[in-house]
Amino acid sequence: MISPPMSDDRQSPAARLRPANVSLKQLRGFAAVARQGSFTRAAQELFLSQSALSALIRGLEAELGLRLLDRTTRRLELTEAGHELVPTVERLLADLDHAAHELREVAERKRGRVRLGTTPLLAASMMPELMVSFAAAWPGVELSLTDASADVLVTKLRQGELDLALATFDHAAEPDIAAETLLADPMVLVCARGHALAGETSLAWAQLLDQPLLLLKPGSGLRALVEQTFAPLGGCPKPAQEVSHITTAMAMAAAGLGVAILPAYALRVGAPEGRAQGLVGVPLTAPEVRRELSLAQLKQRSLSPAARAMVEHLKAHLVAPALPTRSRRRAAT
Repeated sequence: MISPPMSDDRQSPAARLRPANVSLKQLRGFAAVARQGSFTRAAQELFLSQSALSALIRGLEAELGLRLLDRTTRRLELTEAGHELVPTVERLLADLDHAAHELREVAERKRGRVRLGTTPLLAASMMPELMVSFAAAWPGVELSLTDASADVLVTKLRQGELDLALATFDHAAEPDIAAETLLADPMVLVCARGHALAGETSLAWAQLLDQPLLLLKPGSGLRALVEQTFAPLGGCPKPAQEVSHITTAMAMAAAGLGVAILPAYALRVGAPEGRAQGLVGVPLTAPEVRRELSLAQLKQRSLSPAARAMVEHLKAHLVAPALPTRSRRRAAT
């Protein structure tokens, strides 16, 4: 016969202040015994031997310094302390089971949240289609999109406001950022469908030296790329217009005010079928220049299951768009 645990009033003040070191197994065992009113049935419910269950209850009583069950040869009854403990234990176990269920759903990507940042051009061109397909694949995952410049996206990654950022980055200048190139999109000449160059199969950069160019203002990554490519040809021509936004350059090109040099995916902006109305993209060769799109994350921050699902989705679905063209003739040499 095991001696009863000491009652609460015999414990020292230090013992009463010490947090109870009880296990989840002990609490589940006690709840099962209280619910079944029998060690035998409770042991069967928990797939334990009766002796193992008895040991769990004895350990719980010893830790609490209270007898929770009165055992006789004929019946099993809860003590007053046992009755008081039952609702607390049941509530605790229910909360734990609910939390575990939610975490399993997060791990299985049935729930969760991913915060993705992209540049305004990507947000207006590729992302709408990708967001629709992602929502179809993972309907329980909440996706929030931030459109901003690449430097702002990097700042938000560092501040924990974004999980991922899709843009063109200077990898070497961001040692705390891990960036993986997902797409190298070709640079194209964007012009109105009625423009004299619209029917060309391809164009050399040298053929653009006398064209009215619609360029982004100095300081942008795209402007730097264009200037770098023109440098061996004698330098970048004076632009007809300098604008702050790619969509402005595209609107001017559609109106016949000049030609723009942009990544091919820009032609998806505002296009109901992935093709910008009124505009044509002509591939630029000699040299062929590509603008890399990279997916970035902070090196020291682990991705959630939802964010990993977005990474996989972008890798599977991010492809260069087909250029909207009409019947073309061979480029002049």
